Amino acid sequence: MSDQASLSSPLPGSGAEVGPSSSLESTGCCEEHKEYLSLFCLDDLEPLCKQCAADSHAYHRVYLLAEAAIDCKEELKTSLSGLNMRLKNFEDVLQMCKKESKRIQTESKLREETLKEEITKLHQFLREEKASRLRTLMEEMEEKTRKAEERMNRLSEVITLLEEKIQLTERELHDEEDGFEYLQGYNNAMSSTWCGDMKPERIHRPLINVAKHLGNLRYAVWEKMKQIAPYAPVILDSRTAGEVVRVSSELNSFHITSGPSQRADQHINEAIPANPEHFHPQTCILARDGFNTGVHCWDIEVGDTSSWTVGVAATSTLTKTKHEARQQSGLWCISLKDGEYQVLTTPTQTLDLGNSHRLTTVRIRLNCEGGTLEFIDADADASIFTFFHCFTETVYPYFECSSLVGRVAVLEQAVTIRLGSDYVPLKDTVTIS
Repeated sequence: MSDQASLSSPLPGSGAEVGPSSSLESTGCCEEHKEYLSLFCLDDLEPLCKQCAADSHAYHRVYLLAEAAIDCKEELKTSLSGLNMRLKNFEDVLQMCKKESKRIQTESKLREETLKEEITKLHQFLREEKASRLRTLMEEMEEKTRKAEERMNRLSEVITLLEEKIQLTERELHDEEDGFEYLQGYNNAMSSTWCGDMKPERIHRPLINVAKHLGNLRYAVWEKMKQIAPYAPVILDSRTAGEVVRVSSELNSFHITSGPSQRADQHINEAIPANPEHFHPQTCILARDGFNTGVHCWDIEVGDTSSWTVGVAATSTLTKTKHEARQQSGLWCISLKDGEYQVLTTPTQTLDLGNSHRLTTVRIRLNCEGGTLEFIDADADASIFTFFHCFTETVYPYFECSSLVGRVAVLEQAVTIRLGSDYVPLKDTVTIS
């Protein structure tokens, strides 16, 4: 605004007495001093007459009314510009939310199809297992029924023979002959009643082996199901995957692509808002679960991948927009870059594994309480390098790959079950007297 207005300049008609019915009732006049409102107080934001400015606003910032109106409009324009900018920001975020919502729906649809396929495989396994067990039960029933019928047939033949002997003996007893003639045929009659040591065959466990078919049935099926339901000790978190990382549907392996995704949701991958769970490098991914206690071990297959980094990352590293895979950055890793195996410390250490040796499977063993992170050549069962560190925060398995050839995969592990007692199952061959 211009300099403070002079309070001595006269107003037009200031010497005339103004009556109550005159223009003093207008909003442009001061009711107290009967003067035009020609000034504006910037401190109190109200129009003034010269007398008001001189009396009650003597030390305030007072400007000519016209100049104040121009400056106030400029301030309003500035405020309006800020409001429009804020509105645009909210509208941009709203559009991002809509795109993200659409992406979530598409992602959910894709995962729904995968989920259905996997559950269908389990259903198919159960159907086949059901058919197999029913077939085994029917085969045992038919076998034991056949043996029972054979036994009954043999018993029927013996019974028939005995009935014939009984009838013959009864006729001999009722024969009216006696004396010499009767005694002469007695030897033959007694011979016809002789059966030797013929006795009924004892039946041993003729019933269906119910325990074999129904004993711990659900456990037995579940244990067999492990053949088609492998266990991965580490699950990849696709939410943390870089832009060029493509994760398998089983979430246990990934590979790198050179171009944009060809998935069904490619059309909604534009202008996606930053994911707070997304890890910065485009070629890396984290595991879903972190570790802060206990001992954990997992095998990583790197195969013929020519450039990779594996290890663990601390929670504090995840909040950084940029990072370098170094121990000081909260990452403990080894890598293969430019044909050289390295330990990513500061400075970097080179691993001498021999000119002809190539790592294809790396085993990582983390001991949180022991403060060790050991890297092992799983094929040779030989230690490669061990970090010693007091892990005071949660660490997550970390994977990075820069090669377009091959993939990085977490290998499956065999699952063992321990019973809480010294239970020893009986075999079918055991006989009970």
